[in-house]
Amino acid sequence: MEDGANDLTGSFGGKNWTAEELSDEFNKALAELGWTPVELADRLISLGDYRPYKTVLRGIHRAVEGQVKVSGELLAFVRQEVRYKRRLKRAYAAVEWAQVGDGSWTAKAEDFIINLQPQTKSRWKVHMTHVITGYSPSWPRWQDTLPAAKDMAFLTLDSAINWLLEQEQEEHERRQRGPRRAINLDD
Repeated sequence: MEDGANDLTGSFGGKNWTAEELSDEFNKALAELGWTPVELADRLISLGDYRPYKTVLRGIHRAVEGQVKVSGELLAFVRQEVRYKRRLKRAYAAVEWAQVGDGSWTAKAEDFIINLQPQTKSRWKVHMTHVITGYSPSWPRWQDTLPAAKDMAFLTLDSAINWLLEQEQEEHERRQRGPRRAINLDD
């Protein structure tokens, strides 16, 4: 391996970054996402991080505080999530929200009914249901603002669509295999 092969390149320009500088970049991305370390840990776990939750959260807190050098994978993931959030906002910019008499907001997108329900301390709960199957994805943590709740609704919506597609694919594969047959032990 060549000298400098471990340097951050690309958007980082080949400079050796300190833990504090990487922490600043990481914190900027988290701020744009509007996520706390807990919300980032939730997202990592939901996408398959197999480590214990406490371990994931401890690593994020250390990265936020600049106690450790933010791993390239974690920084790349958070930056990708920023791009993902921007894409979802563009994709669902035309969704029309309507306020309901109880103060909640509702919208329909991609065969889902989305409800943003006000909670105590000006927080919002995101709930949605697929109108065809009745599937309702897990409710994410309460959001501190209505715009944050809308952003979280779109992220949850996209994850729910992916889950439904995966279920459909698994069902298709089961049908392709055909019915299971009993083994004849007499032969």
